[in-house]
Amino acid sequence: MTEGAITTGAAPTGTVAEQTPVGLRRLVPAPTRTQLVVLIVALLYLAGSVGYVLGSRPVADPSRNSVDVGFLYDMIAHHEQAVALASIESGKGGDNDVSVYAREILTTQAYEMGLMQQQLANWGYAREDPRGTAMAWMEMPVAPEAMPGLASEAEIDSLTEAQGADADALFIALMQDHHRGGVHMGEYAASNAKWDFVRDLAAGMVRSQRIEIDEVDQARVRDGLSADPPGYEPAQVPFAGPN
Repeated sequence: MTEGAITTGAAPTGTVAEQTPVGLRRLVPAPTRTQLVVLIVALLYLAGSVGYVLGSRPVADPSRNSVDVGFLYDMIAHHEQAVALASIESGKGGDNDVSVYAREILTTQAYEMGLMQQQLANWGYAREDPRGTAMAWMEMPVAPEAMPGLASEAEIDSLTEAQGADADALFIALMQDHHRGGVHMGEYAASNAKWDFVRDLAAGMVRSQRIEIDEVDQARVRDGLSADPPGYEPAQVPFAGPN
């Protein structure tokens, strides 16, 4: 894990980017499913508490249509699917590297979701605020389920049914597409958001997810897993490749 300070207040100067834990897969023992749920809840609470303490200074809040608010809403929804996919994989995968990567997704993205939820609350926006359209904040309005990188219902069903190496290969393929979509959204937010918190968070996601795309592909090759497993529907995801 790298160094850095997390801030969520007006014009904050800390770097959430550096908070994203990368490389946990070699350090985390395999927990039970109950322990995973408890850990996720604890991380959400911790992230929310950090956001409340550091983001409570009075400011002029961004509008609902701003890049800052729109990115947080959409990335929470994006992360929710990643957590769901990782939860499915963590209980059935056969490869230890992939199973530990799934647990890393659970912890990292749950923590980031807590940060984003609390920042929205600090600005006065409810997490349950209905959204009929996603990505209008980056001038690419789509239905929420059509955000780049999201797995289809059929792919989720396939992952649920897959076992062992088939589950590992499908999870890797889905998460690589998922991360590519997240990078696409994060790059725009990092360049166009007004708040330092949002720019830093988005930039951190871009960096860590680029690294993870590479790392899981190396694990796939090392373990002889298919790049086109049964149930996978290759997505057309805008992605500029590694920096």
